[in-house]
Amino acid sequence: MRNIIARVCDNYGLFNFHKNYSKETQFYYDENQVLDFNSDYLKFYAKPNLPQIFFEENRFEEEYSYGKLKFLSEVDNEECNKYAIVNYKRNEKDKNNVILIHGWCSESFHNLDKIFLKSFLKRKYNIYNYILPFHMDRCPKESLYSGEYFLSANVNRTLKSVQQSVSDIRALISYIKQNSKGKVILIGLSLGGQVANLVAETEKDLDLLISLFYANDLSYTIHNSVPGKYIKKDLNKNHFNEDMLNNSWRIINPTLRKPLINKEKILLISGKYDKYVLEDDTNKLWEGWNRPERHNYDCGHSGIVLCRKKIKNDTLRFIDNYD
Repeated sequence: MRNIIARVCDNYGLFNFHKNYSKETQFYYDENQVLDFNSDYLKFYAKPNLPQIFFEENRFEEEYSYGKLKFLSEVDNEECNKYAIVNYKRNEKDKNNVILIHGWCSESFHNLDKIFLKSFLKRKYNIYNYILPFHMDRCPKESLYSGEYFLSANVNRTLKSVQQSVSDIRALISYIKQNSKGKVILIGLSLGGQVANLVAETEKDLDLLISLFYANDLSYTIHNSVPGKYIKKDLNKNHFNEDMLNNSWRIINPTLRKPLINKEKILLISGKYDKYVLEDDTNKLWEGWNRPERHNYDCGHSGIVLCRKKIKNDTLRFIDNYD
């Protein structure tokens, strides 16, 4: 019965998800640049400098300052992404610091806020909502929807968008570590989970990783799950097959490397019946990372909504083990 409910909910979500899709081809492939990206892991994921932060506070309420912070991104990825943009909620209690990364095509942090916001505010945590490139405030004017230009048949731009996300978040972690005694907890959802997993493979100063319904091998997702069907169609039209994409994107595949933080500091949460990120793919990461703590719920990707209480309780319990 749970299997049926999960599939019905995911199918309904996918119907709405595909109301927006690229009407024109996004395909682009520069072989020399792709080869260069994949030739040097340490160069591609170079440690960013400590950023100069610009704060734009818009209100102060019940010990919390609310606003946006910006800093120059070290990865050149079109004018709209010149600055990393983070929505923040900060206080002076010097408690834990949580960085949240939303999913693909998100237009807000609604899903993550519904799960965690009340609990984190009650605990006096500092909260940083990182906006992925080509999403929300970082969308170019010509974009039809949030995230259209992050993950697409533009092979090179997708690589740069993932690279930029990892670089921006590592820069933010460096800033927090310089200015707070609290732990840095990284929570990623769906595509944000894939980015968070890559951060854990490149950033030793991360304290805890919680990856929710995480994407993994993006070429596998595009070719084998429903959310990638229009990108797959665009690639096929240009005779760019799965093996070619897999080779091009291997540097952004978290399965191929190990995290720098101990596996005891990692929590993975996934859904057995997920139609967005398939269980075969989430299993590969779990196995490749030597099986850190994992909760594989009896749900689909819609568990982000249907299992909010369970996600919250499992996450808070995990954090409390290290407080």
